[in-house]
Amino acid sequence: MEKESPVRILFVIDNFTSPHAGTEGQLLQLIANLPVDRFQPELLLLRSSDYVEAGNMPCKTEVLGGSKLFSITTWLAMFRFARRKKKDGIALCHVFFNDSSVICPPVFSLVGIPTVISRRDMGYWYTGKYLRALRLTARFVRGVVANSEAVKRVTALKEGYSSSRISVIYNGYPVPDSDPSPLPPEERPAVLSALGLPTSGQFVALVANLREIKRIGDAIKAIAKVSEPVPDSHLVLIGAGDQEPYRVLAESLGVADRVHFLGVRSDVRDILRTMDAGLLCSESEGYSNAIVEYMQARLPVIASDVGGNSEAVEHGVTGYLFPRGDITRLAACLEDLLKDQDGLAKAMGEAGYQKAHRRHGLQTMIESHAALYARVVSNRVGLPDVEVR
Repeated sequence: MEKESPVRILFVIDNFTSPHAGTEGQLLQLIANLPVDRFQPELLLLRSSDYVEAGNMPCKTEVLGGSKLFSITTWLAMFRFARRKKKDGIALCHVFFNDSSVICPPVFSLVGIPTVISRRDMGYWYTGKYLRALRLTARFVRGVVANSEAVKRVTALKEGYSSSRISVIYNGYPVPDSDPSPLPPEERPAVLSALGLPTSGQFVALVANLREIKRIGDAIKAIAKVSEPVPDSHLVLIGAGDQEPYRVLAESLGVADRVHFLGVRSDVRDILRTMDAGLLCSESEGYSNAIVEYMQARLPVIASDVGGNSEAVEHGVTGYLFPRGDITRLAACLEDLLKDQDGLAKAMGEAGYQKAHRRHGLQTMIESHAALYARVVSNRVGLPDVEVR
């Protein structure tokens, strides 16, 4: 019997600037790890970037050359591209990010290529114009992938999809090359020193870009509140962005020596091995990659109770949830974990590690997407959507 050729899939994303960003990182893992005997991926970007121009992508990559959503030039360029890809044998299009989600479904439907879209946040970018466009083009979408139940709910509500059209597939991560467990006490000081941190103390990591939506100021204010009950507590901020307003805030609260800015790092996993807890204060989250990284590092997690955070963090089991913006509650959670009475923090960290291992294996994520792709390509309407718990 003649062996079937791999299904050719076109991934489309507005832009790709860094493999360390949440959506881009998951897309990269998907492209690089789909079974080569079953799938042949290609990538289209609306806009190029230095990362793409450096030839870092693991598959054939093209740039559309038009990027304005409501420009007729962009739509015509996409139509010509879609028609060419249909002739080349592309069988499915999977779309990430906002503009591509509007343009691709109707255009690719015209040439006979079914489209799946991904949703990975709580829709903080929704505007009236976007929502009107998305609701119009939703009829051409064959399936939606959400990375949490919370994202599924908001997508169904705002964009008008029925729940049966939305598959929940949680983020997937490869098995770490090295032991992600906390460092032995005797090894910790040298690593902390190399990072420019004090060689002793209680350290809380917050991995996020320094943006308003991440509510970094809440973390700084909470550290100020626990400076008396936990006098050796420190906040370690890891991520890109303008540090100055947060340095000013820390100075005004008298905790400039307790708030440390490490900037963008490629060694986050190694840094987390020196930390005592992981923190996320966000205004909005779909399903946080940072929380998963904390759990993989066996850190207890403190997170604002928004979006998919409550799916990731079991309150009182793998960490604590606090009401968004409630500095007093956040500080109380920090104090409780940093004092670590009766080994609570260690127990929560271990419970989180086990949960991350069960839910977020890379192969689980890959096979869930593969099953969905097979369903869409074979047009088996009515089969249950993929749902990973």
